[in-house]
Amino acid sequence: MLGLRNCQRGLYRPFSITKSSSVQRCRSFGIHRSLATSTSKPLKKGPPRFVKLIATATGVSAIVYGIDEYYYSSLLQRSARAVYVLLWVAYQYGANVKSYDKIEDLHEEASEKLLQMLSANKGLYIKLGQAIANNGTVFPLAYQKRFINLYDAAPEDSWSSIDRTLRRQLGENYEKDIFEHFDHKPMASASIAQVHKARLKKEQQDVAVKVQHPYISKQINVDLAIYRGMSWVYSNYVSDQLVKESDFRHESANAAKLSELLSNDRQMDKLNIYVPKNYDDYTRRPILVTEWIDGVSLADKQKLIDAKLNITTMMTQYVNAFGRQVFNYGFCHSDPHPGNLLARIHNGKQELVILDHGLYVTLPEKFRKEYCAIWESLFSYDTQRMEEIANSWGIGDASILTTMVQLRPPPKDFIKKNSSSYDIIKSFLGDETKFPLQMLFLSRSMRMMQNLNQTMGSPVNRINMFTNCALQTLTEERKFSLIHPGPWVSLLRVKFSLFLSNLVFLFFRLKQLVTGDKYGDRGEGIEDYIESYMKETAKYMGIEIA
Repeated sequence: MLGLRNCQRGLYRPFSITKSSSVQRCRSFGIHRSLATSTSKPLKKGPPRFVKLIATATGVSAIVYGIDEYYYSSLLQRSARAVYVLLWVAYQYGANVKSYDKIEDLHEEASEKLLQMLSANKGLYIKLGQAIANNGTVFPLAYQKRFINLYDAAPEDSWSSIDRTLRRQLGENYEKDIFEHFDHKPMASASIAQVHKARLKKEQQDVAVKVQHPYISKQINVDLAIYRGMSWVYSNYVSDQLVKESDFRHESANAAKLSELLSNDRQMDKLNIYVPKNYDDYTRRPILVTEWIDGVSLADKQKLIDAKLNITTMMTQYVNAFGRQVFNYGFCHSDPHPGNLLARIHNGKQELVILDHGLYVTLPEKFRKEYCAIWESLFSYDTQRMEEIANSWGIGDASILTTMVQLRPPPKDFIKKNSSSYDIIKSFLGDETKFPLQMLFLSRSMRMMQNLNQTMGSPVNRINMFTNCALQTLTEERKFSLIHPGPWVSLLRVKFSLFLSNLVFLFFRLKQLVTGDKYGDRGEGIEDYIESYMKETAKYMGIEIA
């Protein structure tokens, strides 16, 4: 039997027939004729070596793809996609730009490739793309038009994947042990997490349960490593903030801290700002359980109007709440877009509710005081102080600091001196190593505030309100005396400038009310004027703004 088995093995091994010892054994079993016949014909060769290599590589690739897809949440695919697209963009702008007839054509092609990559990769890539959209004026028009679409690109996870996360973090029977009711359909979804409505059994309280997308924890370190590798000056600082945002325990701590600061601030007593309560007993790194609030999102202007909520009151609360965070607390909510804010009537008073406390910036004391001084100096015309701060921040021209801080057009003499975008960059980047990285998030937040005020019809004088917040802090911290009248003179000068600024604002607002443009549908508010003037100025310098 052993010989027969060897014979059979020999028959299925054509490359070793003539030399195999099994052939001799086969002859002894009387099948020499058949072997002789077969050996008289040309032997069929097996597949070439390179075919085997391709087949092996294909099999290995399929296995790697499966592991990457189902166990590592497409980490390798996403990373490869990101590196390829980013290198392609860098090559086109760096070495291949002359192959395009117009630079606008390159902007169109590159922005489309980047948008497709960000949308496909999801997660933090969506978050980073949204950050670009918020600072759109830094980028060419093609980027501004496309990247705004990323706000609609937030994915929703299936209930089965969310359920696995909840079971792992809260226990197998969490739906029975902790909750009286849990809605499996998400109420909202964002780049990092999605929100479900539920009711706590013990506390008898409706809550919002924020559950991180399961793939975020697996992807975040590699995503940010690629982001750091492909970015230049400020990527590490931004990356560190995003890592904190992905840990919902930080978010709970941030919310508690802001709530305490607001409750201890007498200046905020009458403004009715509310931060929802968090339930730390059920909060984990990927899960946040917080008080459910019924209100109207500031992202829906028509619903706010239909609910008869006072838009001016709402914007006054919004601007002052952010102003106190910046100038007084030195602890700032850095994602104050309309979707993270609700307006409601509570106990007979209109209230502004601040949500989503994942991204905060703590301002160093030196920077906080300098930032206060900038707003005072802008209205007291203290150019010497402005130049001192600009130099300490590594900014070559103090005039551009005015534009960055207040989001208003630069002075005419600056425009004359800097007639191109290249000149502006030279004026801005005196010494980038000195630039305070906190300004990245403050400028982003200021842009959100300006956009919302403009969308609502410019019901408040944003710049005046913010300056008054700075003055309140300076007045609280500064020592005034008759022996040293300097601070008094500066304060009076600022107050007079604010008075004149308010007259201009009231002129625009009265014109809106007379012409029926109370909510800004015709674009005749003061923020519309500021933006229009900035666009014209930017166009003169060769920069397009959407």
